[in-house]
Amino acid sequence: MVNIFPFRGVVYNKKKVKKLSKVISPPYDVISSEEQDDLYNLSDFNVIHLIFGKEFPGDNEYNNKYVRAASTFEGWLRHEILVIEEKPYMYVYEQQFKHKGKIYSRKGIIGLLKLEDFGRGKIFPHEYTLSRPKQDRIELIRATSANFDPVFSIFSDDKDKVEKIMKKVVRRNPDFEAKGIDCVINRLWRIKQKGVIKKLQKEFKDKSVFIADGHHRYEAALQFRNEMKLRNTRITEEEPNNYAMMGFVPIQSSGLVVFPIHRIIKIPLQFDLQYILSQLKLYFDVKEFSFGKKTESLARKKLLKKLADMQSKHAFGLYFNEKIDSYYLLVLKDESIMRDIVKNEKPEEWKKLDTTILHTLVFQHILGIQDEDSYIFTHNEEEAIAAVKNGGAPMSVLLNPINIENIVKIAQKFERMPQKSTYFYPKLTTGMVMNKLIYGEKIE
Repeated sequence: MVNIFPFRGVVYNKKKVKKLSKVISPPYDVISSEEQDDLYNLSDFNVIHLIFGKEFPGDNEYNNKYVRAASTFEGWLRHEILVIEEKPYMYVYEQQFKHKGKIYSRKGIIGLLKLEDFGRGKIFPHEYTLSRPKQDRIELIRATSANFDPVFSIFSDDKDKVEKIMKKVVRRNPDFEAKGIDCVINRLWRIKQKGVIKKLQKEFKDKSVFIADGHHRYEAALQFRNEMKLRNTRITEEEPNNYAMMGFVPIQSSGLVVFPIHRIIKIPLQFDLQYILSQLKLYFDVKEFSFGKKTESLARKKLLKKLADMQSKHAFGLYFNEKIDSYYLLVLKDESIMRDIVKNEKPEEWKKLDTTILHTLVFQHILGIQDEDSYIFTHNEEEAIAAVKNGGAPMSVLLNPINIENIVKIAQKFERMPQKSTYFYPKLTTGMVMNKLIYGEKIE
């Protein structure tokens, strides 16, 4: 059973913060160090100070980015830069953005979710997590007792019941509106009517919810909940640490865009190019796109078009530092080979994922790369290619996006994809609404 609730959100005080666009931020995990500086310089009250604070040489147990985030958060609340809503609300959250020349709009609900352990209810992850970012998020929750970023989830709204509720709410002007540094326009509406909130709660009872983005935040919230239970035997199921702020977007939304996440190999390859190509040709049809100085752009366009055309065929684009005047397209000859390569009980859908084929067949079986720290992830194909061209990486691999239906199928079997298999665009912006864990208040 999926239980969602309204909450007294923490929002910027429009009387003191005149330009909301100056204080919102992308989520912490997609911010480069340069963007961190830009956001710091944008406003002294930018939410970056809370979610991704700077580190200094003298940091210690008593003075570090988490301690500073907690102090800053309390200071902003005390001086009413941030205010806690008078009443508990749910929110309709819309993001308007442009992708490949087309304007999209994506709407969802933001509310509190009653936390569930994976495998025991109807909350499903779809990717594996990394220990370091999860530790980072748990430290932030411990210090601040707050959720600054909503977890991003998807659910099926096949009868458009939630969509119809959202359409009614957004007929009026939004309560908050801001344009982020990523040029995404964010709009937020309070859902004030108790009857509408009750209707949403009833509608979600029998839903399955799939985490699209924010696995580390969700798992950190679970860990914090468990720590609090161990610390206080009198703690009840109604305490605020049993909940996390989450955004819920219908799978049917036309604005649900998924980018591929490309791989940049950052360690030296064990074998030369000719040997690698000879091994790849045992399993893939390999096509070379050679180019000169004036034809590189055309060759890249041809590669990317062919790659997109082969979305159902398990295809990859390769670029080698050893030969920077050619791109290569790989197309798997026979997906049944994965039954021999992947010696485990994983479902067929998992074995047929492009990321599974890439990691097990290409990286591990052919290249001998076992350590997942051996590559860098990026959703930017320009960055993947530039890393090789500039001599910083021996090889980059370009992928197609994963189909949303495959994400759901695998998650429902309680399986997870290889890490960084998906990039839902845009990310949910941080700073539109936040959640402070207020002990002593009943959540209902």
